[in-house]
Amino acid sequence: MSPILEAIDRAESVLIIGHVRPDGDCLGSAFALREYCMKLGKFAEVGCPSPVPDAYMFVRNAEIFNRITRRSYDLFIAVDCGARDRIGRMDGYFRSAKETVWIDHHRGHCGFGKYNLVNADASSTCELVFDLLEPTGKIDPVIADYLYMGLSTDTGHFMHSNTTPKVLLTAYKLASYGADCYGLATALYRSRTREKTELIAAAIETMRYHMDGKVCIIAMTRDLLGKIGIEANDTEGIIDYAIAVRGVEIGVSICEEKANEFKVSFRSRGRNVDEIAAVFGGGGHMYASGCRIFGKKEDVIDKILKAIRDTAG
Repeated sequence: MSPILEAIDRAESVLIIGHVRPDGDCLGSAFALREYCMKLGKFAEVGCPSPVPDAYMFVRNAEIFNRITRRSYDLFIAVDCGARDRIGRMDGYFRSAKETVWIDHHRGHCGFGKYNLVNADASSTCELVFDLLEPTGKIDPVIADYLYMGLSTDTGHFMHSNTTPKVLLTAYKLASYGADCYGLATALYRSRTREKTELIAAAIETMRYHMDGKVCIIAMTRDLLGKIGIEANDTEGIIDYAIAVRGVEIGVSICEEKANEFKVSFRSRGRNVDEIAAVFGGGGHMYASGCRIFGKKEDVIDKILKAIRDTAG
């Protein structure tokens, strides 16, 4: 048996924590593990340093996310966190737990837990959790839904370059276990709010092209978000409109979360953007990475363009 499964067996209480501003993979892997722990009769709770984004409030049990009721837990599991600081204020639970587990698929991750399941070649943390849980025979339709959601969102609904034959086989198996593929696709990709639709329209208007059209940057300021009435943590997916333009090799979105503090996301068709994000202390994956940059909007854009030029090789 996997040492991680053995650690779950030993524990009476389990806390599963994801990263700040959780996405589909983070939420899916966390809730799937909670469901597995509860099947074994464990007391299990889930959370992260941020609330569930509105776009994911359809997820089963979303209302109990971040309802953390104990001061300490036997087992702490971190999911989809490429660096320890991604668990933020939850670090105290990590330090007080009897045993710790880290499950992640980001590049450069060396493992922070007593037991680590880290594979940068995996498409998603949900793919790793599927591999962990499948031998137990306890994947039911609820767990399958959670894992399929993360598999779908982290592969761009099976359109990104990380959509391997294994990913498609895993999706097939999850569907066989009862995942509601149509229902999830509808909830994830065909149920956006009016505010999100207005944001998409406004974000496209901010598009600017650089380096002979090979770089496209979308810039979302606090004023823009405020006028639309949408939160910064609901901007997931906007970058896809930049990288979808023919001729664009690197898509960039910048979102001002606090005054002069921008969350920056990079996507590419072949260029290693992980090294670009690393210039600013960020990282992620070869073709999808992110970081934070401080400064005025135009200064942030200048810094990004300089980093793209400087890392060209």
